[in-house]
Amino acid sequence: MLRRSLLTMLICGVVTSGARGHSYVLGAVEIGHPWARPTSAELGAVYCVLAVKGDAADRLSGADTAIAQRVELRNAAGEAVPAIEIAAKRPAVLRPGKPYLALVGLKRPLKLGDSFALTLRFDLAGEITVTVLVENVPGG
Repeated sequence: MLRRSLLTMLICGVVTSGARGHSYVLGAVEIGHPWARPTSAELGAVYCVLAVKGDAADRLSGADTAIAQRVELRNAAGEAVPAIEIAAKRPAVLRPGKPYLALVGLKRPLKLGDSFALTLRFDLAGEITVTVLVENVPGG
């Protein structure tokens, strides 16, 4: 119950954050507020909420961006994984301490207020390019 309340608050925060909040829909998959923290290192991370609104689960199976040599899907322990599972009607929250997308070999620093394109690949829904906002906290 606590997890559902926290997720609801996160999604409501994204929706009410005005112009800074952004989301995407690809078939039954919804991608809520992709964001990354500023960094001067060659490693960064992208966070968002992934939800499937249909009855069939899906998997995030890959991602690419021009600003990094590669994007790795990682679990909460920071280990590379082949996919991130998204259960039907049970959102997957990518955030610090949970699964996330690692930007390996950044070609430039991520500066507060910047944005960049990130292409996400799902097994069933297909491929979509989203805009990632660089900020200290979601909607911040």
